[in-house]
Amino acid sequence: MKKLFVKYLIEFIVIVVGISVSFWFDKYQTSLDNIEIEKQIIQELLTEMDLIDSTVEDREKVFTYDFENLKSIINNNVELSTFSYEELLIASIDYRGFSPSEEIYTSLKYDGGLKYIRNNEVKIAIEALYNGTKYGVIANMEDEIVVQRDVLKYIQFNYPELLIDLEQKNLSENEKVRIFTKKVQSDNTLKSLLSTKHRFMGSKLRFLENYKKSLAKLKMLISEGY
Repeated sequence: MKKLFVKYLIEFIVIVVGISVSFWFDKYQTSLDNIEIEKQIIQELLTEMDLIDSTVEDREKVFTYDFENLKSIINNNVELSTFSYEELLIASIDYRGFSPSEEIYTSLKYDGGLKYIRNNEVKIAIEALYNGTKYGVIANMEDEIVVQRDVLKYIQFNYPELLIDLEQKNLSENEKVRIFTKKVQSDNTLKSLLSTKHRFMGSKLRFLENYKKSLAKLKMLISEGY
């Protein structure tokens, strides 16, 4: 009887140990699988960040170019201008958009992929990039668009020749720029509208710098943690 009890006890222990080992192994394997998924997700985000880097570099260049060109018009400092009349019109009555890539982030967000990222600092940095500093750039761009439309309407109504006749005349680019500048200097309403647009362009640039810092911080955290 005693031998039978010992036999059953041993069999029970073997079963319990077997279940425990199997459970531990499954958990360990799942952990390894999750780490591989995390690595893949990080790599996908890095790919998207490379695209964002290119976008930011391009936008910073053209934003700054427009900002400086419009500043020259407002300050009546166009004697040595190197920009074309078309570029002046882009700075004055148009705007540059800002739409950094976020398809990969959006996909990961909605299919639950972001949950595999274990590093909380990286998670916070991802949210700061995609749902924080970006909106400062966009908000100022939207404000600029509102003023841009007012500028365009004002010029269309008061100085249509700047958009029609001037383009058709056989004048140098500098001559066209000087004619436009003269109109601005003689009309405080137009100058005020352009100055307001210029201010929003400056704010857009400052927030773009914050966005760049968020991107750099996220890249740094990933390089340190992975």
